Order: sequence, then structure tokens, then C-alpha cells
Amino acid sequence: MPFYKGLRDQNHFTDDERDWVSRRLLDLRARLKQAPPTGVPNRTLRSSLIIGTWNIRDFDNNKFRHGPRRRESIYYIAEIISTFDVCAVQEVNEDLTPLKEVMTILGPNWDFIATDVTVGASGNRERMAFVYDKRKVQFRHIAGEIVLPRNKLVGDSEQFARTPFMVSFQAGWFRFSLCTVHIFFGDNSSQSDGYKRRVAEINNIATEMAARADREDENYILLGDFNIKNTMDESMRALTDAGFILPPELFPSNLTGSKYYDQIAFRTRRDCVSFLSAGVFDFSKAVYLPDQYEHYAPVLPSRHRELKEDGKPVNVGKDKDYYSKRWLTWQMSDHLPLWVELAIDFSDEHLMHNLSDAMATRGECAQHEVDMAEDDDEAERPVMARHAPPTPASQPRKRPKRRKQPLSPRREKTGTARPDSKLTLRECWHIFWYVASGKADAAKRRRKEAEQVQDRPKRSRRKKP
Repeated sequence: MPFYKGLRDQNHFTDDERDWVSRRLLDLRARLKQAPPTGVPNRTLRSSLIIGTWNIRDFDNNKFRHGPRRRESIYYIAEIISTFDVCAVQEVNEDLTPLKEVMTILGPNWDFIATDVTVGASGNRERMAFVYDKRKVQFRHIAGEIVLPRNKLVGDSEQFARTPFMVSFQAGWFRFSLCTVHIFFGDNSSQSDGYKRRVAEINNIATEMAARADREDENYILLGDFNIKNTMDESMRALTDAGFILPPELFPSNLTGSKYYDQIAFRTRRDCVSFLSAGVFDFSKAVYLPDQYEHYAPVLPSRHRELKEDGKPVNVGKDKDYYSKRWLTWQMSDHLPLWVELAIDFSDEHLMHNLSDAMATRGECAQHEVDMAEDDDEAERPVMARHAPPTPASQPRKRPKRRKQPLSPRREKTGTARPDSKLTLRECWHIFWYVASGKADAAKRRRKEAEQVQDRPKRSRRKKP
């Protein structure tokens, strides 16, 4: 739970603004607590792990002069990140002050690891970071930027536009490595050099991480902003062809709900992790709503608006579009936070591997525990000879009872089976037919209608006399 003490600071918030921001935070928290995929599941101590990824737009440079971010936006961002156990953040700018303000709101149990800035025109002097709860996730003291060898360069001559960042963590006994990326965007045309570079970057990082996963027998999770247009795009195939597995249901992650830019893909050891749920959180349904335009109109930057001499907009409709479609993206982001929940507690399964039907039939008595020998003569004797209990020869040995099967506690979280096979041509055709026939759009409309019904205030019914 974030700390809200700063809302009482009279130097930062007036009484009216404190009331406004507190109401928005309550709305945001209520939406976060909704059932997945609309909301985010409750965090657990050990049974599951919630991993998030979020491209927070231009955090926080204000070079395009649409800001700066309001203090209330920092609280909203911190509230969303607090629902994850660990979150990869892209587009963190050179000045870390805004990120540190988020960390202050999250509290002393949270920490972050960030890269140096990526120089160059395409690098945009951005950082990438991991924000994590130290009570749940521990840093394994392994971190580094991924640099390709000479024979695997992008286009045979270039490194990544923005260097991927890999960090090793541990949650309970589950050890895993997260690699966050912000892939080059370029042009949308499939024949353009920019698009080809985008596909090449995804292919190279996925191939490199898959090779490491196989070589080290480690759990690798590749996540971040891949700039993937749709699920059937060549950029998506570059990710899955390397053997990375995606959640069964994929969600568009841009604010308009039309692009699949952000993804979380897995290359994990068998019986180490299984998928529970996934979703994308639409913050635009809780904060900076279209009907709140009048509240924020006085603080919208005038340099991006057409205003009359008296300060009122020339075209109110156009001004409202700027508020809800552009200004909002620099307060929160033009990307939505994507998350997955993984079941990570397989303690019962590991203990079950130690069971033996043969040992259960024999039912041996308790054996003496092995201790350090007190003298050299005893140390030279075999362990079983030193500690085996005496068995009188005259007494017949009783037939042992078969040991009972152990009772296993009820699982708090149960994961689905881990898919091992790649997509077949038949499955690809079914997916294509599903999208081309319009059923995907129909399912999307039904989901939005269900959300609108959920968000609609309930009318009180009067009892008939």
C-alpha cells in the first residue's frame, strides 16, 4: 500500500486538491480491485508472482512541453505500480527525480534498479528500470545490459537502438531473470528499413535470451515495449519462433486499444512456473476522465491550444480532444500497464518427487541422525555401522505397516498446464480466421459493453406500496 502522507503537505496540495486527488485515488483503487483482466489480482506472500511492464511516456523530461507531470499523476502511477511485485518501466529519462518521487510514495520496502542513459538519436537518452517490492522479490546481484557479439549484430552492423536490460531476481525459491526491452519503432511499412530493423531487434534479443535459457537452465522472462502492431505481425513471429511462450489471451496495450506493443514472454524450466492470469489495466477509466475536462482546463498548456483573447478555447470540442487524447498521455502514458500472474509455489510437487512406493511398503523405523564423530576411530567406521540400531536376532521382525499417503494443503493458486509446443499452421489459420471474420472485434465489443455495464451506477429501486 502506498504512503499518502504527502497529500497533507500544504505546500503541495490545497484542501480542495487534496480532496480531489483522494477521490481519484479511491476510484483508481476500486478499479484495480476488480476481477481480472479488468483489474489486477491481489498480491500473495508466496503462492504467486505478479509481473508488470509499463512504458511511462517521457518519464519525465517534458521536452515536448505538454507538462510537467502534476503531482497527482505521480500518485496515480505509484498506486498502479504497487499492485505488482516487480514492474519493468521503459522511457525513464535522464533525471531520476520523478522516479524517486514514486519510490517515496511506495515506501521503504520498495527499491529500483536502472540503466545508464542510451545515447544517440534512436536511444533518446532513455533509461530502463525495474521497480520491485523487497519483501517479495530479492535482487540476486546480477544485472547488465545485453550487448550482441559481432556475428549477431542487427543488420550485420548495429547494436540495439536502446540496449536491453537484464536483472536476476528471486521470489521465495523461484529464481528468474527479467530482460526488459524498448524495441526500435521506425516505420509501419513492412518494406521499410525501420520495420526490418524492428523485426531484426526482436529476433536477435529473443534468440539470445533463448540460448541463455537453454545453456544455463534458467527461467527467462522477456518483457517490455516490442512495438508489435498485431498478433499476426512478423514482429510477433520473431518473438514466438525463438521458443518464447505468450499468455493464452493477448491484450492491446496502447491507449486506443488497437496495438499490441507491449508483451510478456516466457522461457522457463518445466515445473518451475505456470501461468495463472494476465491482463492490461486501463487507467483512463479511473483518472483524467473526459467529463473532468472542466476541472483541468485552466492548467492545460496554452502553447498547444487555440485560445481567444479571454483565454477560452476557440473550439471546445477540439480542446477536449487535446485534453483526453494528448495531454492525458503526458500525464500518465500512451501505453497501458500489462501484467501477468504466475504460480510459483510448487513445494508440494517437489516433496512428492521424494516419495517411493517401495519405501512405503517397507516402512522402516526411524534411523539415527548422522552426527560428527567424536574420535578418529569412530570417524573411520561407516555411517550405518556407527548409527544403526541394534536388532536382537532372537526377536522376529514385525511386519511393517504401509505408510499412509501424505496430506497436501489446498493450493491457494493453481496454474494452467505449461504449453510446450509452438503454434502449428492449423492454429495460425484458426487465429487468422477468427480475426478476419470479425469475431475478435465482436468479442472486444462485448468486453467493453460488459465494462460499461459494470461501471454504470446502480439505480435505487423503490419498493411498491
